[in-house]
Amino acid sequence: MSLIKKILKYFLLILGYLILLWGLYTGLLIVFGKLFTIFSTLVNCLFPALACYSILFYPIIILIMTRLHGKKRKLWLVPICFGLVVVSLNSLPLIAGTQKPIIDGNAQFAQVFGANYMDKIPQELKSKFMKTPFDFWKLYNNYESFDCNVTYDIPYLKVPIYNDVFKFDYYCPKHGTGPFPTIINIHGGGWIIGNKGFPENRPQASKYLAHQGYVVFDIQYGLAHFPNMTIGNTKLDDTLGWVQGLLGRQLTNKSYSVLEQIHQVLGNFTHFLVSNASQYKVNLSCVYITGNSAGGHLTECFIGWNNTYRSIFPTENITIKGLIPFYGVSNFADLMYMINDPLLGLIGNPIELMKEMFGGDLSNTSFNNLISPVTMVDSNAPPILLLHGENDELVPVEQSRELKDAYDANATNPAILIEFPFVGHAFDYIFNSPGGQISLYYIERFLAATRYA
Repeated sequence: MSLIKKILKYFLLILGYLILLWGLYTGLLIVFGKLFTIFSTLVNCLFPALACYSILFYPIIILIMTRLHGKKRKLWLVPICFGLVVVSLNSLPLIAGTQKPIIDGNAQFAQVFGANYMDKIPQELKSKFMKTPFDFWKLYNNYESFDCNVTYDIPYLKVPIYNDVFKFDYYCPKHGTGPFPTIINIHGGGWIIGNKGFPENRPQASKYLAHQGYVVFDIQYGLAHFPNMTIGNTKLDDTLGWVQGLLGRQLTNKSYSVLEQIHQVLGNFTHFLVSNASQYKVNLSCVYITGNSAGGHLTECFIGWNNTYRSIFPTENITIKGLIPFYGVSNFADLMYMINDPLLGLIGNPIELMKEMFGGDLSNTSFNNLISPVTMVDSNAPPILLLHGENDELVPVEQSRELKDAYDANATNPAILIEFPFVGHAFDYIFNSPGGQISLYYIERFLAATRYA
């Protein structure tokens, strides 16, 4: 064998083993979830969903490595054994992780809405439903498009002093004159990055729901800035601006605290909806709120429509039929340990950073209650469907469990919590992933059941 061929052979073998080591790391992350590093937290946000696709390539890598090892000293057994472990671990979200949420979801829906709740839903709507919670074929072969009208970048609020304009994307059914049941969709991004639309806020899901007969408003609500915080010699705001630039957009000029963001979605946008209901075919007596991560938290804040935020919410004009938060923070008091995170110390004073971001002192019980949805649950709390990954490190699943317990103890309307094993944050981000399919299956049924069952 020539020298060049030997070099190429060992290069490919080393590369193959590095790929398998990465697969072992992600597999262990899938099994154990919490490896307590920032890197593992970020990988765990999305990679368990991607594992459903990566497992298709590991057998190819194993086959190539086996051929490269040849028959000498049975070294070909090493990549096979190593690879089988990697494939087994990374297939857990697909093989084992799809059963528990389906079993739990079916049981809870039957308990809350009745065993025959589907019989009460009009056939015209049911005909558009997903037939099964998870379709293996769709995971790899879905080219379906959903027929609806979409209008982008419609302004709903201007802040002239800062030259900020807040916009929304509008998804509307192609057929019918309305008014249609309405969904407000709130993007994630940790309250500091993110935007409506692609890629952050799953426009494919908005099109799907519009095709089913809902009008969907995918909204902006402002982001928090950190003009005085630095990472080394780099301003934190510059870093966030760079991230936004990669996504094809810029930060707002004014820094909007989390408290101001709550006022945006519960106050400014809902008042816009009331004032423009006829133009946008909105059924004000049938409004739903959904959102992911930070958007999940803002969704949960609608629990306080009739108590904490009664003064800003148009209570007599809008009926909130249901809330659908994905992995949202419900109680900031439980997350105060993050104040002591060494990484926050690298950025600046953690207490001051939190005050700047949230608009108040999280160590103050009164302020904490003002932005913690779990403290707002009373008999008027709307029905809620909570969706959360069991391995979530950014927002622990205990946050949704605590909110469900508060509902069970204090609310008249039901709370359903569907947990997804072997996945973390953003498990639904890929539309046709197991988490994406299963969550949408129960969302469409929750929307219909709260209207008809």
